[in-house]
Amino acid sequence: MPDEIRIVETLCVRSAAERDRLWSIYHGAFTRLNERTPIHHGSYPEDRFHEILQDEDFAKFLVYSEEKLVGVTLLTNALAKVPWVNAGYFEARYPKRTRDGRVFFLPAVVIDPSFQDLRRIGARLLQQALTSLGEDAVVACDYSESLRQNLPSFVGRTLGREFKGEVLDRLVYEVFFYTDPE
Repeated sequence: MPDEIRIVETLCVRSAAERDRLWSIYHGAFTRLNERTPIHHGSYPEDRFHEILQDEDFAKFLVYSEEKLVGVTLLTNALAKVPWVNAGYFEARYPKRTRDGRVFFLPAVVIDPSFQDLRRIGARLLQQALTSLGEDAVVACDYSESLRQNLPSFVGRTLGREFKGEVLDRLVYEVFFYTDPE
């Protein structure tokens, strides 16, 4: 079992090999979930994901087990750069914090599945990313109903302290039919 977990905060992933490794983790992390839900998780296509890894408006928290890159958290306060986020909503709802750059969106926390159980590596990665923002930050994220029951308790355990949360909206996928689909 690896002895060392190291988390490195960076604004740009310069190495093409590291970007390829992170794409593999990101894409793979959502494969099983996407089989269970109509909401497409891991929404960035490969070319856009590579661009984000080089875009300094997205903070990257890279996690290494010994020397192997095994995961990443992405955070940004450039909400307009996340196509499925309505930045204007956050500007109107939290005007001062938006002006101060204190409203963030968390588009991804992904860990190589073979390392997910390693000393709560996902929890440590999320904890470092969120606590780096400070006390006055507002962090938004989105997730499907399939994850809703587990995520708030995971965040609470991860941070190890009280926090406040509010569901802002829900997206419902529904189908209608006259005869049972095959």
